[in-house]
Amino acid sequence: MHKILLVILTLVSFNTQAQNTYYINLSGNNSNDGLTENTAWRTLSYAASSSSPVTAGDTVYIKAGDYGNDDVFIDKNYDANDARISFIGYQNVPGDISDFNFTYGDNVDPSLMPLINPGDRNTGEGINLSDIYSITLKNIQIANCLSGISIWNTTSINSNHIFENIFLQNIGWEYSTAIALKEANNNSIKNCLIVNSTGAGMDIWGDNNHIENCKIYSNESQLISDGTYTSMDYYIVVKGDNNLIKNCYGERDGDLEDVGHGFEIKESGQNNLFVDCTVKNMIAGCFSVRWAGVQNNEFRNCQAIGGISDDVSAFMIREGANNNTFNACISDGCQAGIRFLLAGEDADTCGYNNSFNNCIIKNSKWAIDLNPYYYNSAPVNDNRIANCVIDNATYLFNCERPNTGNQLVNCIITNVDSLSTGDNTLNFEYQYSDFFNNGFTMLSGSGNISTDPLFMDASSGDYLLQKTSPCIDSGTSQNAPLVDFEGVSRPQGAGFDMGIYEYHEPFGTIELNTNKMEVYPNPTTGKVNLPSQYLHQHYDIVSTMGSVVKRGLLKDVTIDLSALETGIYYIIINDGKTDNVGVVIKE
Repeated sequence: MHKILLVILTLVSFNTQAQNTYYINLSGNNSNDGLTENTAWRTLSYAASSSSPVTAGDTVYIKAGDYGNDDVFIDKNYDANDARISFIGYQNVPGDISDFNFTYGDNVDPSLMPLINPGDRNTGEGINLSDIYSITLKNIQIANCLSGISIWNTTSINSNHIFENIFLQNIGWEYSTAIALKEANNNSIKNCLIVNSTGAGMDIWGDNNHIENCKIYSNESQLISDGTYTSMDYYIVVKGDNNLIKNCYGERDGDLEDVGHGFEIKESGQNNLFVDCTVKNMIAGCFSVRWAGVQNNEFRNCQAIGGISDDVSAFMIREGANNNTFNACISDGCQAGIRFLLAGEDADTCGYNNSFNNCIIKNSKWAIDLNPYYYNSAPVNDNRIANCVIDNATYLFNCERPNTGNQLVNCIITNVDSLSTGDNTLNFEYQYSDFFNNGFTMLSGSGNISTDPLFMDASSGDYLLQKTSPCIDSGTSQNAPLVDFEGVSRPQGAGFDMGIYEYHEPFGTIELNTNKMEVYPNPTTGKVNLPSQYLHQHYDIVSTMGSVVKRGLLKDVTIDLSALETGIYYIIINDGKTDNVGVVIKE
């Protein structure tokens, strides 16, 4: 009985110890007990060290302030089963930071969140979490130091760290990384802002990591003593497998010295997913796959935007990358929409068996660029461009490489001045595609047509097909994607459509089992507001008689109904799975 009681007391003692809360502030002292704000510690480096009493399961609150050159090596949680330790910043009262309010153009501000700030970009390690497990870093700023947040594990482990609401600014003078994960798996990085990190914004060399709502910018280009420049090289580079990068943004702000690799997968990265991401003004590729081991990755609903540089690449395939997919992606204002090249990095082909499905390439010089960079005898083989729209380009192709087995199928090509430039012969296949209003005649191939596709409103970027479009049911199922730009299944009619959208008839009557969509004000004399979750989706406005009276792309949360007659209307948005219906009264 005494032994059992001793075990129980020991467990109670352990659990109590493992749930302590500690405090750090600028008026503290590391000789204090850290258990209250009045007896707080002075430095995060002490709290994170093996000398402090912080142990698995504890929380450490850090008050806003400039903590200077406080190199932090977290010397805790060396067992994978250790409970999470949280280091959380606050402004005035613990828990008072609920949102991350920093945006591009802001500078770090120690009055809002704790700041690690050596003041010298040649020194200071920021925060190092190598070879440990289950640490949360939240509401922290790191600036003007050699590195930001670093994980350099000696072997591949499931680190299980959480980084949230982190602002990193001015990291390193040479090749430095703001957030580096090496051999680090199962980590979460959310709501982070990175401005100016010379080597990379994020270097993700691990598996099953989740990066979401992060923004990365570079706007400097200073020459330093070693002959390099401070402008960022890579914005997010992924070298592992099964990573998710969602709703992230990268921008090379200016015609900087470094060409800018936007969001790139290299080494042997496989089965990674980039979704709902936007990248702007990258010469070396807004979205890229690079090296022969890079396979089976997907970019979904991503947008590449041109910028001040005149040679921006939207989607880049290089050094033998293969079997990767770009689904429902947009290139707007880039010199090249799809670019293939090779710099001789252990490959003899640019890339093969890559697919572009339901993509938009508009306002480009070269829609498809077989670029001559370095090894220009390496071929581009067996890539597929299916159900895409190419609109407003100087050339459909820049052909500076051998090419075989590549295919355009079910595409719509409009307003392209010339077919091709370059010294090599085009060996693309063209099938079931519409060539309209171009500076060259329709290309030969099965099922091709040359007639107005009757887009809903191409000038505003709406490539939905009107009911009378000749592209409806005129495509082929061979090599065609099974869903369209919005995830609607193909086919909807007698056959597959050309272009990014699969036309489907709106409901004549509204079924009772559809999802109800709230709209306001209701009644309305003009504009009506819709939930923001439907942004960038297409809507139909249908009268009670079943007629479509208005159609469009929801570019913001409002639709203008002022031109409609008085009456009751249904607003229908299909999200790829369900018809969402709102009923509105127009007065």
